[in-house]
Amino acid sequence: MNNILQEPIENYLTARKSSFSNNQLADKFRNEFPKAIEELITDKVRYKVVGSPGKGNWTECPWIAIFDTLITETAQSGYYPVFLFKADMTGVYLSLNQGVTEVVKENYKRETKNVLKIRAEDFRAKIDINNEDLLQINLNSKTTNSKLYEAGNIIAKYYPAESLPSTETLRADILRYLSLYEELTFNDVQIDEKLELTAIEKKKYRLHFRIERNSSLSKKVKEAKGYVCEACNFDFRSKYGELGNKFIEAHHLTPISSLGIGEFKLNIKNDFAVLCSNCHSMIHKLDDPSNLNKLKTILQNKKA
Repeated sequence: MNNILQEPIENYLTARKSSFSNNQLADKFRNEFPKAIEELITDKVRYKVVGSPGKGNWTECPWIAIFDTLITETAQSGYYPVFLFKADMTGVYLSLNQGVTEVVKENYKRETKNVLKIRAEDFRAKIDINNEDLLQINLNSKTTNSKLYEAGNIIAKYYPAESLPSTETLRADILRYLSLYEELTFNDVQIDEKLELTAIEKKKYRLHFRIERNSSLSKKVKEAKGYVCEACNFDFRSKYGELGNKFIEAHHLTPISSLGIGEFKLNIKNDFAVLCSNCHSMIHKLDDPSNLNKLKTILQNKKA
């Protein structure tokens, strides 16, 4: 496990002097190093690990990131834990950081660094950090992206090249950052305070909303289950022609009360139903929105 830090630190500067194409170390960043981290993650559907030595050419600060697909599937948006190597390879950070491209291109332009710092402070208020967590990082690089990642750091832990962590320590640190990541995911969703929920119930509701509103996950559900309503058999394409082609809504079936915080795993085929707009609205009016059979029974009795 600790080889994902040691090998880049020892060999990256030398590798950068050679061709980027078909380079062995570059290939390890894309495949071997992410796979080593993936072994720690139970839910392979919800989380994915991506490493990058650059695109088309070497980057000064290579990285390996863990994406919660309910938040993002790219380093350009959202927030995620990421190993950020310093440009001079004197060390590496494990950082809970932000996607900077989204901020630059879609929301802010001139005050990007300040915006990232403000957002980082807001994120810190939503997780349980300690005095050892670093609030600032220095990647020893003058590139624009590196400066933005420095500004976007939420919290970090630093591993100097001369004192890299043991496999056990590194594993524990990764798992802690995944736990903080999940905590931030829960707390970064607003819910109606009138519901008067307990703290754990709020976390479960937030997770439920994250799951159901995630467009990427919804797409996977539709591709796996088709586009005919599982409650009333309504087919948008049959009714509206090409306009209704591949139109349906994904509904998360797992009861909110059973969502295991820190233990939840996604199953595309078993945990979701595809429903027409009417049935999707109606199932949310049931006392138990996971009870698809009850909705079907209501429809059958109505027909009878």
